[in-house]
Amino acid sequence: MTGRVFNIQRCSLHDGPGVRTTVFMKGCPLRCAWCQNPEGLTRDTSVMYDPRKCISCKSCADKSRVDGAEVCPAGALVAYGKEYTSDALVKLLLADADFFSDTGGVTFSGGECLLQSDFILECTKKLAEHGISVAIDTCGAVEFSNIEKLIPYASLFLYDIKTLNDEQHKKFTGMSNRTILENFERLYQCGAKIWVRIPVVNTFNASKEDVMQIKEFLDRFPNIEKIEALKYHELGLHKYEMLGREYTLGDEALVSDADFEDIKSILNKN
Repeated sequence: MTGRVFNIQRCSLHDGPGVRTTVFMKGCPLRCAWCQNPEGLTRDTSVMYDPRKCISCKSCADKSRVDGAEVCPAGALVAYGKEYTSDALVKLLLADADFFSDTGGVTFSGGECLLQSDFILECTKKLAEHGISVAIDTCGAVEFSNIEKLIPYASLFLYDIKTLNDEQHKKFTGMSNRTILENFERLYQCGAKIWVRIPVVNTFNASKEDVMQIKEFLDRFPNIEKIEALKYHELGLHKYEMLGREYTLGDEALVSDADFEDIKSILNKN
């Protein structure tokens, strides 16, 4: 079995406990306006072009963008999307095992990693044979069967809750939040260990009303291990330019430090 990966990030400290290696899988059902990894949205290979690196060598002339990326000597064209067998990927991940210690491990992210749930399950089982724990970072916008099959094997689910306002969710992500919220409840009822992650984006979910709706929803699930607010930033903006895509958010989406601290306090208040 093969899976399609667009990035592997080592020594990550933000995708679960301890030191982790995060595997970013290709493909996502959502189209979040603030997405920091637009190169991972589609299952096909994405190619970024950086004109600052181009040396006008014409190596890519008369070639497709993907083929051009393979021969570009300056790295001006870079392709994202590589097929791995589960054995090849696990072998690569096991090379990082000494860094994981007792708390770290591997996190599968995306895109939406559970669009490739059979591949993730196969990798997770093989990593477990070597004592490596796995966290699943998911937006929840998949069939519950894709989540359910990982419950006996994943040590942690990082689960995004973006807003309780369905119309806002549709407007900013292209999809209703109904399946996401239903899947969250089912996952919780299965006894899974869950960290909730909330991207905080002004004009989307940063108003007091929005935050209180999320807070009241999460209060129904007292055994959630952690609630983590993630402040919106524009660090991924250059990726859209290199992909030739429009970025629809502006500075109005930024949240002040003071407002962000207030939101974190509300979300984590007992």
